[in-house]
Amino acid sequence: MSEIFNPLLWPSLVKVLIIFVLVVSTSRFKINLGYCIAGGGLLLGLWMGHGPVSVASEAGQALVSPVSLRLALAVAFMLVLSHLMKEGGQLERIVGSFSRLVRSPKATAAVMPAIIGLLPMPGGALFSAPMVEASCQAGPGGQAKGSLLAAVNYWFRHHGEYWWPMYPGFILVVSLLGVDTLAFMLIMLPLAMVHIGGGIWFLLRRLPEPPAQEDRGVGSVAEFMKECAPILVMIAVVVVVSSLGALWGKGGPPWPDGTALIVGLAGALIAAAIANRVGPLKVLATFGRRDVLMMMVLIAGIMIFQGLMKSSGAVGAIQQEMKAYGIPTLAMICLLPFVSGLVTGIAVGYVGASMPLVVPLLAGMGLGDLSYLAHGGLAFVCGFFGMMLSPLHLCFLLSRDYFKCTLTSCYPYLYGPLAVNIVGLVLWYLILA
Repeated sequence: MSEIFNPLLWPSLVKVLIIFVLVVSTSRFKINLGYCIAGGGLLLGLWMGHGPVSVASEAGQALVSPVSLRLALAVAFMLVLSHLMKEGGQLERIVGSFSRLVRSPKATAAVMPAIIGLLPMPGGALFSAPMVEASCQAGPGGQAKGSLLAAVNYWFRHHGEYWWPMYPGFILVVSLLGVDTLAFMLIMLPLAMVHIGGGIWFLLRRLPEPPAQEDRGVGSVAEFMKECAPILVMIAVVVVVSSLGALWGKGGPPWPDGTALIVGLAGALIAAAIANRVGPLKVLATFGRRDVLMMMVLIAGIMIFQGLMKSSGAVGAIQQEMKAYGIPTLAMICLLPFVSGLVTGIAVGYVGASMPLVVPLLAGMGLGDLSYLAHGGLAFVCGFFGMMLSPLHLCFLLSRDYFKCTLTSCYPYLYGPLAVNIVGLVLWYLILA
């Protein structure tokens, strides 16, 4: 009975879940999620019986680990790249060249958000919303039509969350799982195709046929590819460096893990700076933007939490307790990310809050084998489903505001595509695992 009234004797699983709820709840008060997650990690270390000096030392080691530094560098590069392409007008040029190349308004309505979604940026849905509206020649007038256009803009913009290595959430989950970037991309790509297919069937087919549009001239593939040069450079470098690493032979390549993504983002950044005539000093100044610095705070908090989860002994204790209590591991793998996605509304948020708890549950699997990838991907996608349904998701809110409709009128349009995704995820998981 004394164990009930002594928090120090509570099971580690209960401690972690309480801290998880505290982290998520505290972040609702507009406190940077990084501070909330870091505070939760420090509290966990103390609650597990480690002294303040020991907890501070373990947090510092986690903060300066090679994984943490590579992750911070990759995310910073991605954010600066997105900013340069947006401010330089390159995103607008990509959209313009595509609309001249493809004459199908429905295709344009889907592809424009999808292309812009390849460069994740806060409020990016507001950038693509006018293009969806213009391609359909339908104003945000009637509520039903507006809610459909909002759903189209919102849905097609997020295919990249599954597989695209420029998304902070994807970068973070690859780092936390400790898997190869290209391998995880290839594993997740089929689910992105299912995502797009569900949107085509349930959303694009419901769009009315628009009236004939004025001739905007003839586009060319060369023009479109030229404007997409930074994205193409990044893809090419990631593929080449990852392939060289796979072919290196015994012992692996001489460069550290994550090099392919870092070098690819650096190449894309150089290409974007050249294309938009941005000098080196301005590029360097962009790294000091507030949104970049705040993202670094978030990354720091996540790595502190993950480090203390391991060093405090909570990981091993939770595994033993779950076996003793008979809690299905699969239930934890699915529910923790889903709830995190629902309450945070952002990929890097649900990955940061839940994956440090999920990864230890996969410890018995071989790192990088299909079963490990399947379970890691299952957790990642369950969090994505929660995020897509979250009323706190910024893209959802911005799409709703632009098309002047309510969230409740948008939700019915999402249920069909989401059901397709769930079926696809289950089949994909069963095949891999």
